[in-house]
Amino acid sequence: MLKRALWYGIVALGLLSFYGCPSDWSETYRIKKKNPYDLYVLHQLLSARPEGLITIEDSLSILNNVSAPKSNYVFVGNYAYYNERAITELLAFVEKGNTAFIATHELPEDLAAHLFGNDCYYGVYDYQADHDNFLYLDTARLRVSAGTQEYELIQVWNNRPSPRATYYIQEEYLCDPEIDNEALGTLNAGYTNYVRLSWGEGNFYFLSTPIFLTNYFLVDSARYGYGADALAVLGDGPVYWDEFSRVPPSVARQRDQQTQRNRNYSGGRNLLQGNEALRYIQEQAPLALAWYTLVAAAILFVLFRGKRRQRIIPIIRRRENSSKRFIDTISRLVYQKGNHSALARQELASLRFYLQDRFGVRWKEDEPPPLNLSELIGAPPEVAKLALTEIRMAQKQKFLGEHQLVRFYRAIEPLYKL
Repeated sequence: MLKRALWYGIVALGLLSFYGCPSDWSETYRIKKKNPYDLYVLHQLLSARPEGLITIEDSLSILNNVSAPKSNYVFVGNYAYYNERAITELLAFVEKGNTAFIATHELPEDLAAHLFGNDCYYGVYDYQADHDNFLYLDTARLRVSAGTQEYELIQVWNNRPSPRATYYIQEEYLCDPEIDNEALGTLNAGYTNYVRLSWGEGNFYFLSTPIFLTNYFLVDSARYGYGADALAVLGDGPVYWDEFSRVPPSVARQRDQQTQRNRNYSGGRNLLQGNEALRYIQEQAPLALAWYTLVAAAILFVLFRGKRRQRIIPIIRRRENSSKRFIDTISRLVYQKGNHSALARQELASLRFYLQDRFGVRWKEDEPPPLNLSELIGAPPEVAKLALTEIRMAQKQKFLGEHQLVRFYRAIEPLYKL
């Protein structure tokens, strides 16, 4: 009987594997993937422009070194994360007369307050906190500007129409007549989803429905026109494609789960309602296959191998000494032993974590520090140069003297005070 059950399990797993896994219909916005709601097609189209496309993966500071007279910045995704320095660099880039095109569900608060104005943005902030700024639609009627063609685009899941949270922009954000902002596109005739926001000599273009720029809508001759009309605002010059500010998919899912409504369910209790992790597994074919395989294996184990075959062996845990006296004793022994290189490596780990958390600097373990550290964190060149010299010394030398350790600490200490 055991062999027969195992045989059935193997046959079922083989059939599922042979059937294969369908496309991933989640909004992942990846530039190298060809799933329906990724950005492979858009990235390739912009790369084919004569002026070329530059992908930003490390820092937005590259926007300050643009040599072309006119350039374009593009971000498309669920959400964008801009720290204070990134917002400053982006505003300075557009102020010089360049163009920034941002397609995301919502603008970050700090950037939105600059572009819409404090009075208009924060005037409706409390209202928006209590009201959703999206429509739950499967069919969206979109128009880029008055008098042009209206596009009727259907959002799907597994090749069937399926409602999704479709975001729009509060009209009250455009309340300040002294700011040269205007609505460029509408959603279902009564809602704004595309606006132009002036800043200095350039303009920001904000589209709240990035899903309509994904592969599914750009590869079809009946759907690509909306994306072409929306991106027509990009001018001459190279395109700087931002991958550095992209929020990880896990974070984007958490934010979507807080705003989007679960699909309606009738007929008993919905086991997926409120269990976002299990619902996500069900939506991803490879994860669903692995989940059901694990469940089947667990059931077979309980049925045929669940009987205990030997008596319980008690686990004798090692006694732990976590007293302060013990910690002080170990610290004195380490200091007396003179293992200064270990202390330096520990401080390097702390410094890497601080620079990534504070400035977004990506510096992996066992790699030399970035040569442009001064530019990335805004440190004086002489301070950064001294710190880089001591860091390389601490990484290369296996043994450090007490004076070398002190010099190392003094060199990196100013980095924590920026």
